[in-house]
Amino acid sequence: MTQADGIQVDASRCYALFRRLNTRNQRKVSRSALRAAAGKLKNEAVKNLQQVIGHSVRKTTSYTRSGKTVKRSLARGIKVVSRDAETAKVHIMGDYRLKWFEMGTGQRTTKGRRGKGKKNPMRRASNRGRIFRDTSKLGWFKRAVEAKEPEAAKDIEQALMKHIQKQARREGLTSD
Repeated sequence: MTQADGIQVDASRCYALFRRLNTRNQRKVSRSALRAAAGKLKNEAVKNLQQVIGHSVRKTTSYTRSGKTVKRSLARGIKVVSRDAETAKVHIMGDYRLKWFEMGTGQRTTKGRRGKGKKNPMRRASNRGRIFRDTSKLGWFKRAVEAKEPEAAKDIEQALMKHIQKQARREGLTSD
């Protein structure tokens, strides 16, 4: 028996409804519940990224990748993937730039000589920079996961019961 916000929900009744659903709808319900919990994690990650970047991550930027100009926001790079009914994954590999914002990069410079075996020094060494010298900005995604994972784990059961009842109403298994 679960009680939230003054409403009593009998979990055993929900799980009995879950067993009455066909296999396809059982998977659909569990994926929906996992996606709802993972969505909280994603929202926290977007919020942390915005604090690190210092401007809106929903603003569209354009960059060239493999010879093509791509326009997309950084927030679209944080993805929630739930391919099976048992797992959901939140990852940042939807946009390769986010990996750099998570881990930072080292100082990148040229070696000072040009070509194989040539003794001509380059006119000047180029410094191609470093992302986030300030290490307090690194690990924004890890901090989001640590902050929201326990809360998301608790909310999975509530989301599961909500989606079970919704699907049971659609199939006509309950009259609520």
